[in-house]
Amino acid sequence: MGSNGMTCHLAILFADISKSSKIYELSGDQAGQEIVGKILKHLSDLTVRFEGKVIKTVGDAILATFDSSGNSIEAAKSMQKAMKEGIWKNGIKLSSEGVPLVNIHIGIHYGPVVMDHGDIFGDAVNVAARVVDYANPQQIVATRATIDHLPEDSSHFTRYITKITAKNISGEIELFEIIHEDQNTTMVIDCRKLSKALCSSLYLMRGGQVITVDFQKPAISIGREEFNDVVIQYSWISRIHAHIENRNGVFMLKDKSTNGTFIYPQDAEPMYVNKGEHPLAGKGVIVFGREKENKMDDTLTDTLEYDIK
Repeated sequence: MGSNGMTCHLAILFADISKSSKIYELSGDQAGQEIVGKILKHLSDLTVRFEGKVIKTVGDAILATFDSSGNSIEAAKSMQKAMKEGIWKNGIKLSSEGVPLVNIHIGIHYGPVVMDHGDIFGDAVNVAARVVDYANPQQIVATRATIDHLPEDSSHFTRYITKITAKNISGEIELFEIIHEDQNTTMVIDCRKLSKALCSSLYLMRGGQVITVDFQKPAISIGREEFNDVVIQYSWISRIHAHIENRNGVFMLKDKSTNGTFIYPQDAEPMYVNKGEHPLAGKGVIVFGREKENKMDDTLTDTLEYDIK
């Protein structure tokens, strides 16, 4: 898998525990940490079983690499299956080995990385981080690069989802869902032509900056990390706080954060979104991680005005 300072092409997999804060709320900090540790150990063991290498844990996720794109998807499927099969005991679903089972979401990207003292670096790692954050609980999302590097005899079922962008990375990234349950037919759905026909434009304004979400750029991310399209570096903003995406002409805000997102439409009641999604319409203001104040602090940049035309 490469040596220090060398660049090599690998499949990069992030497997993240969905809504892990609930584990700590229900079990307490110490017990919650033990549960999360057991889950990450289980996911790590499955990585090794499919000839992968666990690079590190990042929060409540593992970062792993595979020489083979096919092995990365097989490992992801095995992880999702392992988190579903078990028995309930004292309100917690357990595997046959006694590992607590929860929902996880997985993102995979294939690309060049630099190996350095057991860690990996490069744009491909940032892309993989964007992909896992896009995935929903129980979902495996992979980039086109991952799909393109599968063996010719691969029998994985896929479904086209959308295109996204990543900060400081040129071009758009096509995303596919890997179907990990029994399917009778291959599902490959390309909604790009339909999107083009129905698409309007969403304009997001922050200070003098204007960001457009439309057919050409159908999705953006907002958060604290530098790889987001909109970077907001405050303590109340999550690493990847929210997505805004065009779904066939409907603009959806999808909150992924701890503190939630507040939407203030010009002609409707305010809406609080936390770990969910809500459509945007007309004009209004979006405040990330906190409520709108009567007199907004102009020095803060955690607010976006929006206008759909």
